[in-house]
Formats: sequence, structure tokens, C-alpha cells
Amino acid sequence: MFPNSFTLISDHMRFIFSALVGMLLALLGMEGVLRCLPVNSGIRMANTTPELPFARYVPRQPFQYSFGWAMDNARSGVTNAVGIVNSRDPADGANALVIGDSYIEAFMVHYPETVQGRLDAALGKVYSVGMSGNGLADSLAIAQYYVPRIHPKTVVMFVEPFDLSLIDQKTGRGHSHFVFEPDGVSLEQMSYVEPGSKRIVLRSSLLLYTYYNLKLQEFRIGAPKAGAAQQVDPLRVKRRDAALGYYLAQLQALQRAHGTRFVFLVDGDRGALYSPKTRRNWQHDDRAILLRALKAHDFAVTDMQPVFEQHWRNYHERMDFLPTDGHWNKVGHKLAADALLEQLR
Repeated sequence: MFPNSFTLISDHMRFIFSALVGMLLALLGMEGVLRCLPVNSGIRMANTTPELPFARYVPRQPFQYSFGWAMDNARSGVTNAVGIVNSRDPADGANALVIGDSYIEAFMVHYPETVQGRLDAALGKVYSVGMSGNGLADSLAIAQYYVPRIHPKTVVMFVEPFDLSLIDQKTGRGHSHFVFEPDGVSLEQMSYVEPGSKRIVLRSSLLLYTYYNLKLQEFRIGAPKAGAAQQVDPLRVKRRDAALGYYLAQLQALQRAHGTRFVFLVDGDRGALYSPKTRRNWQHDDRAILLRALKAHDFAVTDMQPVFEQHWRNYHERMDFLPTDGHWNKVGHKLAADALLEQLR
């Protein structure tokens, strides 16, 4: 009886050990294969400092970008001296500065095909500051930092569908948000210090592929649904209006103090163009509210909605990577650059 029991336990242990060794070899094999493929390398954010009060990456940092399980739109590059993707190093005497979020960051588009790359080729001395997760509070902080330093003739402020609907919300570490007090609105940046685990993840292609290409974090927390309907909250409407008023007033102050012209580049609702059944990208009447506010404050606007509509009617050519990725492709960037040049020349 006892020998048979010990034999059974020994067989189980050998099976478990063999299974673990097999799993380890499989993982090592996957790691080796993925190291030969354009896995999204991830990119390290720089710690926040009072000297540079906006989210940015570690300067002069090489990176490899790709999207999804198939590693689409693979592209490699290096951040500039400030830690920004797809921009030359900023210098005084700029003709234009383009500020925005991941649409302007444009990991998935080669620099010469981006809005800022095309504007730079046409005008010269065009720089950009685009960062994933940026909102209107971030764009204000960036403008307040750069306008007195590089004295751009024009600042292009990119606005996408969620900028207004999330204007009253706090964002991620390293980014800025609006603070609502009884005596008014102010700007505050959330500090960022790189966690030690980030460097561990960046050493493994398998972990990088799982986290960035397969977007494990979105499966874990639930990816946001573009265009999802939300209830109109009177308090949030009040905060939205207060933050938008503060934002535009601060830009007007910069404009008066430095003679810089602001042009707003407003994204269109591309999903609805492709299919009437697609939910709108813009929440409620946010787009109309934004355009009215910009007109009331005498800001120039490049509205991409009619531009996209005409292009779709004429060519039936997509301006983005939908349905997998809503960011502009090189067509969207070219249309935006061409539309902006009519105002910048």
C-alpha cells in the first residue's frame, strides 16, 4: 500500500515538474520569437519637474511602436531633446507650435506625414508637443510654458471628441487638470514618478506584447467605449462651462501678452461618416458648444468635419485606422495640414 502511494506521489511530482519545465521552455521560446518582431516597446515617461510642467517622455529615448496582436503600423523612432515624439527640437522664433494629444503625438504615422511634419516642410520652424492622455488643461499648461520661450507666430490647439466631455475630470499622473474652487478655476499638475515595475516590464518582449499590443490593462479595467451615451449632469455642465471659460480666457491673455495667434484644429465625427449606425464620437452637443465658445472669444477655427465629409464623398477613403484604431492615418493628417495652411500662410 505505502510503496504504491509513494509511487503515485512521485509520478504526480514528475508530471508537475515536467509541465512546469515545458511551460518555461514555451515562454522562453515565445520571448525569443517576439524579440525578433516589432513588438511595441513601451516608452518611459519622465518624472515631473517644476521646470517642465507637462507630461513628456524621457528625452532621446529610442522606441518601437506597433498596434494590436498583428503588430500593425510598426514604426521606430527617438524622442526629441524635451521627450516629445514626432517633433524637431523646439527653438525660438517658431512659425507654429502644434499642441495636442495622441493624435498629434501620432506614433502610428511617420513624421513627414504628420500635421506638424507637413507644416514644417511648407513653413519651416514648426514644432509640436503631443502626448497620449493630454486634455485641454494640458494644452493650456503647454501653451503657457512655450509661448514665452519660443515665441511662435501661431499656436495650433488640437481638440478631439473627449476633450470637452472630460474637461472636469482628473487625468493620469504627469498630466494637468482643472481645479474647481468657490472663488474660481485653476490649473494643477499631478506628479509622476516612474515605478520600478515599469523597468522590469520593459525588459521582456513577452510582457511588452501582452501589455501594450494585446492591451491587457484594457481587458482588466474595461476599455472605454467611444461615443457611449452619458447622462447630462447639471453640476458637470456647470464645471464644463467654468473650465472652458477659464481655458479660453487664459489663452486670450497669452495672445495679448505675446502677440501669438491661436488656431483651433477641431476633429470631426468620422465614425458617423463611414456608417449611419455608428455612434457619434462627440458627446451630446459638445461640438456645437465648443465652436460657439471659440467664435465668441474670436479664435480662428479649422473645422475638420466639412473637410472630412467632402473627402469621404469624393473618394470614399478612410481618414483613420478604424475600426481598430481611431487615430488619424496619413490621409487625415494631410487633410488637416492642407486645411491649416490656408490659415497659416
